[in-house]
Amino acid sequence: MSVLVDANVLYSRTLRDWLALLYLQPGNEMFAVRWTDDIMAEFHYHLRKNNPTFGDAQVGGIRRRLESVFATGRISGYEIDETITYPDPGDAHVHCAALHAGVDILLTRNVGDFTQWDDLPYEVFDCDEFFQLVDDSAPDLVRAVTGEQLVYHLRRSATGSISLPAMLRAAGAPAFGERVRRHVRSLDIDTLLVASSPPAVTDGR
Repeated sequence: MSVLVDANVLYSRTLRDWLALLYLQPGNEMFAVRWTDDIMAEFHYHLRKNNPTFGDAQVGGIRRRLESVFATGRISGYEIDETITYPDPGDAHVHCAALHAGVDILLTRNVGDFTQWDDLPYEVFDCDEFFQLVDDSAPDLVRAVTGEQLVYHLRRSATGSISLPAMLRAAGAPAFGERVRRHVRSLDIDTLLVASSPPAVTDGR
């Protein structure tokens, strides 16, 4: 599946890390991530606007890492169809890029802005739905990333505890968070902690 990722998904550190780590996980033959310069620019703008004290590594650095991780997914050459009445004109570039590239899925936190159209040639998913779809089809991928995320956050926790389900719930993916809870229960945390902790793919902080 080719998955075009909206800027509002990339803006969430939790969601973008899960997406990137699932994408990079060995054995992922389920989905490829697509993006555009416009989407990256929108993500960059809002990250800077809402975090004026962040340094370059925390804004531009994150964007550069995302573009590097998803290097083969860039979409270019699309035109904006001005004959369409867009529910939100700000989404015109996303819709037209999806059509131009023939993507299978649009991943967004604003599902309602796109599902107002009839007969879309792509499916519209929020992250909760999409990550559950990945877990249905490739639970081993989700379990492996759960282990990576658990070790990463435990090693950086001041209290020595972390709740991945709570983080996902706060990011708008509560049902997937409960699936992650079940994966956590199946893991040997002590064994995981012995291994080296991989860095979060898009961690700029």
